[in-house]
Amino acid sequence: MNIEAKKVCKSFNGKEVLRNIDMEIVESKINCVIGPNGAGKTTLFKILTLLDKATWGEVYFDGSLSCSLSPEQKLKLRRKIGVVMQNPFMFNTSVWENIAYGLKLRGDNDVAGKVEEGLKIIELSSIKDQSGLTLSSGEVQRVALARAMVLEPEVLFLDEPMANLDPLSRKIIEGLILKMEKEDNVTIVMATHNLLQARRFGERVFVLRQGEIIQQGTAEEVFHYPNSSFAAEFVEVGNLFKGKVIIEQGTQKLDLGKIKVEIVPHSGFNKTRTSVFVTLRPEDILLSLEPLHSSARNSFLGEIINIQDRGGIIWVTLEPIPRLSDPKTESVSTPFVAVITKRSKEEMGLKVGMRVYFTFKASCVNVFE
Repeated sequence: MNIEAKKVCKSFNGKEVLRNIDMEIVESKINCVIGPNGAGKTTLFKILTLLDKATWGEVYFDGSLSCSLSPEQKLKLRRKIGVVMQNPFMFNTSVWENIAYGLKLRGDNDVAGKVEEGLKIIELSSIKDQSGLTLSSGEVQRVALARAMVLEPEVLFLDEPMANLDPLSRKIIEGLILKMEKEDNVTIVMATHNLLQARRFGERVFVLRQGEIIQQGTAEEVFHYPNSSFAAEFVEVGNLFKGKVIIEQGTQKLDLGKIKVEIVPHSGFNKTRTSVFVTLRPEDILLSLEPLHSSARNSFLGEIINIQDRGGIIWVTLEPIPRLSDPKTESVSTPFVAVITKRSKEEMGLKVGMRVYFTFKASCVNVFE
């Protein structure tokens, strides 16, 4: 099913909570909506699932305008859409009956078979007779997902499906989401705070801030090339600086204070001293004990001011040391973060206070106003 929103706005008591939402959901793939609390994700989901109406704008389902559908057509459409909210409701009955609820409501001919299969997939067959009100948060989420899954939706909306879950429940739910996408061709639309999940699973990622989509694209585009300082900070790009465009010997560079970084020529920044933002992925920075002889146009000496082990991946923070040949620069701190393996750290003998070279290509520098 194709779902598209055009210029969708939503207001409550005169307060605008969604503004000019333009988005198209990628069919049979995982679409992730990310953003801080209060950004409007839940309100957006309610409109896209026909649980609420937009104040302004249009939502299309397979090319049909939602507001032009008859009640019968809307009911038929809703039956193709599954929804699992952040805090799912459990009925005061068994796990088995909770999963069977929607199937019985629709008069399905194979309730028992589908419920048993759902229980098997979420690995809760052993507690199928237990009351839904006695489950842990992870078990509740698994039951809610199974309840939606057995209805065989074409599109499934998930609002923070793995928030505050135990590792086992998270693993099972991730596996189930991937199964539904890969094997059953279900379109998944998932709101999440988990940036790692959005980066790993999202075919398309939407960044929502204060009711507006400020960036959308592939996970590669959003996480590696953010188009605003907010997006860069939210997706934890690693290195975010503010600098000024300069021209030195015909080469376009960015003056970051202590150092000048060469970038790929950009026609939009022809005026010198234009203030811009810069992002650089930590994994695009190479560390070495001696200067590297390579095609990379940016290589600087830096002093290590922090080393942090993040589960086997080492984050190294360096303060650039201005070149003696450069004119006197501002003393503003512009620390860079690079990532290396634990083995590389040990082989290089890196310690706080050491001086090392850090090198990166001009093409890896992302610039935006």
